[in-house]
Amino acid sequence: MNTTDDQNILHLLQLRYGIVASSAVMIAPIQRLVQVAPTDLTTLITGETGTGKEVFAHAIHGLSKRRKHPFVSVNCGAIPETLLESELFGHEKGAFTGAIEQRKGFFESADKGTILLDEIGEMPISTQVKLLRVLESGEFTRVGSPEMKHVDVRVIAATNRDLLYEVRQGNFREDLFFRLNSVQIVLPPLRKHPEDIGLLVEYFASKVCTKNDIEFEGISDEALIILENMPWRGNVRELRNFVETLVTLENGQYITPELLRKYIPPALPSYEEETYNSKRAIIHVAEPIRREEHNESDIVMRSLLEVRNEIADIKRGISAIIDQIVELRSEKFEVPVIVSKSLEKTDKVLSEDEYNLEEMERKLIVSALTRYEGNRRLAAKTLGISERTLYRKLIDYKLTELV
Repeated sequence: MNTTDDQNILHLLQLRYGIVASSAVMIAPIQRLVQVAPTDLTTLITGETGTGKEVFAHAIHGLSKRRKHPFVSVNCGAIPETLLESELFGHEKGAFTGAIEQRKGFFESADKGTILLDEIGEMPISTQVKLLRVLESGEFTRVGSPEMKHVDVRVIAATNRDLLYEVRQGNFREDLFFRLNSVQIVLPPLRKHPEDIGLLVEYFASKVCTKNDIEFEGISDEALIILENMPWRGNVRELRNFVETLVTLENGQYITPELLRKYIPPALPSYEEETYNSKRAIIHVAEPIRREEHNESDIVMRSLLEVRNEIADIKRGISAIIDQIVELRSEKFEVPVIVSKSLEKTDKVLSEDEYNLEEMERKLIVSALTRYEGNRRLAAKTLGISERTLYRKLIDYKLTELV
C-alpha cells in the first residue's frame, strides 16, 4: 500500500479498530475487508487463535451500513451443545427444564445489525440446519414455539479449523460451508509477518501507557530482533499480553535485551548475547521454522495412522459382508447381484481388474446401501466401519445419490 488513500485506510483501521499492519502479507486481508464491509455478504474469517478474527469482524461491521445497529458476538465453542440453539434462536417459557420465562436469542438481538459466530466449527449438526435456514431466508423458530420469526441480520463466521476437512469428516454440513464461504478472509499467523511486530509493540505499549498515565520510552533494535524471532504461538494476542505486562510492570521503561530476559518464559528459546548485537540474528534464530517442520511431521504421522485405521476398518467390513452373505445363502435369501457375481468367481483365477481394491470397496459399499435401501447407519454397521467413514467414502466415490 503506497498511495495516500491506502495509507489513510490503514490509519483509520488502526485508530478505530486496532488493526495495526503495514506488511505485504497483510495487504490482501485488509483490502478484502475494505471491499466486503459495505456489502451484506456473509463472510468467513479464518486463521489461527489470536490472529485478530474478532477485530476484523468489528471493523467489517463498523464500516458497513449496519454500524448504527447492534453487533453481537457469540462464541459457539463456549456454549454447551444442549443450550446453543436456545441461545441463538431464543425459547418460550416452559420449553425445557429451567426455561422459566420467554427469552429472545442472539439473532433477534442482532436484528438489522451484525452477528459474529465465532468458533463456528464447534457448532453441532442439528444447530447447523437451523442456521442454514436463517442464512437462506432469515426465518427461524424459538425453541418450544411453532411461530415463524424473521430477522434481517448480516452473519460473519470465524474459525481456526479447516472447515473443508470437517465437511469431509462429516462434522460440518457442506451446504452450510458453501453458504458461509461467500467471501473468505484468511488472517496469517504472526510468524508470517514479523515485520509488523515493531508497530504492534508501539501500539500496545502506547495504549497501556495512556491508560496508566505513564510514558513509553521505546524499544531497542536488538530487543525488537528478539521479539521478531520468537514463535508467538498465541499470535497477536500473545504479543499484546506480553507487551502490556512488561510495560506496566516496568513503568514504560526503555526495552532492552536484558529487560526482555526477565519476561521471556523459560519454555521459549534462549537467545545468546551475540544475537542481540547483530541484525544477522534473523538468520541465526530459526527455532520457529524447526517447530513448523516438527508440526508438519506430526500431521503426516497422524494422517498415516488414520489411513492404517481405515484399512483395518475395510478389512473388518469385508469379512463381515462375506459372513453375512454366506449366512444369507444358507437361508436362501436373495443376494444383491453385484456381490453374488463376485463370489461366483472366487474359486477361479481373478482377472487383473478384479484385483483393484478401490473398485472392490466401491462395490461392497453399493451392495450394502442397496440391501438397506440407502440407510447409511445400517450399511455402515454391516461394513464394520463408522457412519462418518462411510459418508466420506460416499463423497470420494461420488455415491452420495444412493442415500
